[in-house]
Amino acid sequence: MNSERLFLKISILGILIAIILGAFGAHALQDIFSNYELDIWNKGVFYQIINSLGLLSFVILKKINIIQKPPFLILTIGILLFSFSLYLIAMTNVFLGPDHFIKSFLIPATPIGGSLLVLSWLLLLFKIEI
Repeated sequence: MNSERLFLKISILGILIAIILGAFGAHALQDIFSNYELDIWNKGVFYQIINSLGLLSFVILKKINIIQKPPFLILTIGILLFSFSLYLIAMTNVFLGPDHFIKSFLIPATPIGGSLLVLSWLLLLFKIEI
């Protein structure tokens, strides 16, 4: 499978998972999570959908030869670190407590993932091939 097809599937899967997690948050977690945890959860869903659509746009831009080597992997890792760390932080807050030691491992993943998201878009903006 070529990289374009792989990242196309990853982008579609990312959108699908975000929709499922968004519905899960709106229905199943509404009575369990506080507004604060729901806000964290929904930020993860929002950024996952937006950047999964972005990954889809990377595939299209590669296909029409706007850029030869889009930063597919950087964006994908950024999505995983940013959004999934937010999901885990929200769940850790509720199920393990706001001061649980696991959060000390999760909290740094969010800005690292966010930095990778920004980096991937900057690379695309300046057509820097990696």
